[in-house]
Amino acid sequence: MPAFSFVHTSDIHLDSPFSAYSLDNPELASAMRSATMEAYERIIDLCMKERVDFLLVAGDVYDGADRSLRAQVKFRDGLKRLAEAGIRSFVVHGNHDPLSGWSSSLEWPAGVHIFGDQPEAVQVMREGVSLACIEGISYRERDERRNLALLFERRSPEFHIGLLHANVGSETGHEAYAPCSMEDLQKQGMDYWALGHVHQRRVLSQDPPLIVYPGNPQGRNIRETGAKGCYLVRVGEDKEADIEFRATDVLRWITRELGINELRTEEDLLKALEGICLDVSRSESGRPAIVRVCLNGPGPLYKFLTNPSTLPELLDILQERGMSYTPYVWIERIETKIRPALDLTGLMKGQDFVGKLLRYSREFSADEDFQGLATKELSALFDDPRIRRFIDPPGTERLETLLREAEALCVEGLQGEEG
Repeated sequence: MPAFSFVHTSDIHLDSPFSAYSLDNPELASAMRSATMEAYERIIDLCMKERVDFLLVAGDVYDGADRSLRAQVKFRDGLKRLAEAGIRSFVVHGNHDPLSGWSSSLEWPAGVHIFGDQPEAVQVMREGVSLACIEGISYRERDERRNLALLFERRSPEFHIGLLHANVGSETGHEAYAPCSMEDLQKQGMDYWALGHVHQRRVLSQDPPLIVYPGNPQGRNIRETGAKGCYLVRVGEDKEADIEFRATDVLRWITRELGINELRTEEDLLKALEGICLDVSRSESGRPAIVRVCLNGPGPLYKFLTNPSTLPELLDILQERGMSYTPYVWIERIETKIRPALDLTGLMKGQDFVGKLLRYSREFSADEDFQGLATKELSALFDDPRIRRFIDPPGTERLETLLREAEALCVEGLQGEEG
């Protein structure tokens, strides 16, 4: 079998809207509006530069079922560039862009194959020799709950690729569209599963079959942090596949933590925050970055930081300075998980109300029934998809942190009343 190569991408979300706060800065607003489009162009450029044999797109090309004409033209024109260079493209549709959604009557290049809602296998040929067999299926409707992986089967001896938008397992943090298990994928006879749906890149299996989520090529919010891109896959004559991540993102979302326990003055705080901005500017491969900083821990600056005017003023200062860097850094929010510098261990030994309160709190935090009750009470909030889109449900460690923060707030309030 001849060696060949391809690019695997998914979840491009070409017409994805970005958060409104970007409009506060014209340069950032412009970059965000065009980010997914430019990331897609970088995927096409990568295919051309590496002279791959084909491109695989594993669903969610667009952000909505009623996809914009601008996004469709952009997608079509990119695939046209590839077709003119002799590079084929294979596309499935996912939950964000099901086949039932509106689409224009654009003419697609001859080298583009868009899979329908029934499993279909297509051979990729080079000079009369079969390189690979690609099997794929698209979503007819958004709410696809069938196990589509079970519809795949090996149909010929050449390298077999399954192209599928699906949720593998139960711990992806995404809706369970086309749910399947690792075992389902491993028994279908594929050599490579080109998956889409999960926005964090993951290689679920290095052993045959390779099972790969490339993640989305451009982060769109603070939950999609770090380098984003696609996979360049090279398959040798022995059918061994080598995968290489290639970044395609235009700007990058970053989260950073800063402990305040060693910060004594406002100047210390400013220097530490500016240090984060400079470090991010130098460490993200020349890409602008949107950063959320979380201040945590106890410290002498607790009272200063809990003044209602402090965080907005800090944000204004850092945003102005960060935009002067090359590449620029935009601090989109400063969060706090801080508490006063209290000797809680010493206070817990006391026989007064504060001591009893702290001892009860520690007993609660170690009680599995309390943890279960807290999780149950919070579930109504986090089961709302509008909330879950922006806030992750708290795990056991986060519940512990929330309880410690509540302790500090209670003690500070009680001591303030005594004073």
